[in-house]
Amino acid sequence: METPANVNSEKLESSHGIENSEEVSLQIISKIKERLDCCYDKNGPAAQIGSEPLWNAIAQLKYKGTKLRLITEITKENIAYCKTMMRYFDVCHMDGVKGNFGISDREQYLGNMLASDGKPGMQLIHIDNKSFVELQQYLFDTLWSKAIQAREKIKEIELGLDKEFIETIREPSQIQHLIHNLLKSATYEILILFSTVNSFHRAKKENILELLKESVERGVNVRLLSPTEDDVIKEISEKKLKQRRKQIYIQYIRKPLQTNIITLIIDQAISLSIEINDDTKETFEESTGLATYSNSESNVSSCASIFESLWIQSELDKQNKIKQVYFKVFKGFGLKDETYKRRWRDMDNESQNI
Repeated sequence: METPANVNSEKLESSHGIENSEEVSLQIISKIKERLDCCYDKNGPAAQIGSEPLWNAIAQLKYKGTKLRLITEITKENIAYCKTMMRYFDVCHMDGVKGNFGISDREQYLGNMLASDGKPGMQLIHIDNKSFVELQQYLFDTLWSKAIQAREKIKEIELGLDKEFIETIREPSQIQHLIHNLLKSATYEILILFSTVNSFHRAKKENILELLKESVERGVNVRLLSPTEDDVIKEISEKKLKQRRKQIYIQYIRKPLQTNIITLIIDQAISLSIEINDDTKETFEESTGLATYSNSESNVSSCASIFESLWIQSELDKQNKIKQVYFKVFKGFGLKDETYKRRWRDMDNESQNI
């Protein structure tokens, strides 16, 4: 065993060879009292289980009540090893995680160099420098807070489920490309909310309306919410978006929204919310800010809930407007006061009797 450095009695030791590395690891594991935190890449679980002495030592820690945590990347190839690790460790998954190290009792750091084939490497680094170990512990805890439970990842793999994601997209060209792809991929429903008149006109220039018509021809149900401040929008709705017996269902928002944003919801599974930085600009590239792209159930549900609330409110506003027109038309016949007020008085009397 070599000792390259010694600072204030704190050690940095490097052990070479599989046997020496295993011996040092066993010595440190045998002294663990409260906890062991490990971080392995996707090859780590197989290497850990492949060393019988180390695996037996880990089992003894579990029986003593030691808290064991492991962060690794769970894949189709190593899922069986990860399930075995879960017998003793609280395991979490993180995509692409690198490094093979352990921290015992927040005091000792062990870094194991693994070969590319996943077999134990020829070097183990042991450090008990307090500042260094505290930094590594902080890094581990940060990774742990961002990782997902192993059971969730295993379920995704075994059931073929898509992993939930939330992405922020900054490039307008990338956002524009994504919009086109999403509209083309829709299978049964597209919901779109335009919060401003200009955002609707920019969508028309970008051939978004043509893509919506194509979606309708595929049998996709399309609903669109748009402001009513511009009669041109209504004209486009009448001429451009109605085809044969199929049409895009449109409701108009009478009250201005507090945020300038375009929202797309595809098949109740994907949401795309696009900020409008400058609504005075004529092109999509100039007007567009950040976009949030997600398949998270909570995100999609929230966007859909807002859309449905606005849709219902718009429908109520439309019905109220029809009633107002109706009353104006029949006002000259004296029907409003004679018929409706009498009916309301009767209803009041009935409620009093009850």
